[in-house]
Amino acid sequence: MKNYRTILKLSFLTLLILLLGRACLYQTVKVDNFHMASTIFPGDRVLVNKYRSGLRLPISIIGLPGTNSPYADGIRLPYFRLPAFKKFSHQDVVAFNFPAGSDKPLDRKRIMISRIIGIPSDTVLIQDKIVKVNQAVIPLPEKARTEYRTITDGKVISNEFLRRYDLEKPRVAADIGIFDIDLPQGVSTILEKEPGVKTVRERMFYLGDIAGDYYPVSNYFMWNRDQFGTFRVPSKGMVVNLDFKTIDFYRELIEVHEKHDVIVDFSGIRIDGKLVTSYTFNKNYYFVMSDNRDNPDDSRKIGFIPEDHIIGIAKRVMWSHQNKFDYIRNFHPGRFLKRIR
Repeated sequence: MKNYRTILKLSFLTLLILLLGRACLYQTVKVDNFHMASTIFPGDRVLVNKYRSGLRLPISIIGLPGTNSPYADGIRLPYFRLPAFKKFSHQDVVAFNFPAGSDKPLDRKRIMISRIIGIPSDTVLIQDKIVKVNQAVIPLPEKARTEYRTITDGKVISNEFLRRYDLEKPRVAADIGIFDIDLPQGVSTILEKEPGVKTVRERMFYLGDIAGDYYPVSNYFMWNRDQFGTFRVPSKGMVVNLDFKTIDFYRELIEVHEKHDVIVDFSGIRIDGKLVTSYTFNKNYYFVMSDNRDNPDDSRKIGFIPEDHIIGIAKRVMWSHQNKFDYIRNFHPGRFLKRIR
């Protein structure tokens, strides 16, 4: 009986330590898409450091850990973040909760991973794929991917080639052998030599080319993945002028994240019933971009990321196993404890 009680106590203590560690120190996040390839792949389990840049305390405290786990929504604690050892900075790969409005508590929203490009108050411009922050050109991440238009003799690109370079299946542009495929640097010249491949060229969208819904959805901002900005990343205390154009850019932030009522009519712009021509932000925001630059799930699509939505910094791939793509490798032994840069 004593042995049984000892085992039970040790099991409970181990579970308690694991739960406290997950809540206060680290968390693993499973990646299930190619948006951060070639840095992070589907099937990767990423270790997220939650305390270095200020631990965000739990908001929904009754329930099992995890965004898809059951929880009771009767009690929500207010947002609170402990002081940071080091602030979020450019090029940090961060895990964050999906910023769009939801009835869910903040810490129950879907978790995403991306790379910080613009920090609060930065000026950002994307022109012909080139990213400039505060007028300085920001080089592509070493393992970034870009989209290439590939024309074949009618055949599809083989699964063997996709598996060799851990590629997402090409998107069919036309049923006559025209595909769009995301490739790491240097692989386009290899693809050109594949049997049946005629041409491989990098794709570019120009001003006025609209392909997909990019932030913000507005007739005043006809931006796309390759031509985006110029704009400033909102920061706490920053004052912006509001008119019938700029309100489209800031409205979601003011309404969803700063909790104000916004009405736009013939008389002008009203915030909480008061006619205004400017607004002062109460929070810091970040602009993030996917390493798979031309197949984004980042701020070009979902808008700015509020600081309170950031969970922590993705530091290492713990292991890589079990992805949902049956044509690529399920196990990457070389990615065990691999550092994320």
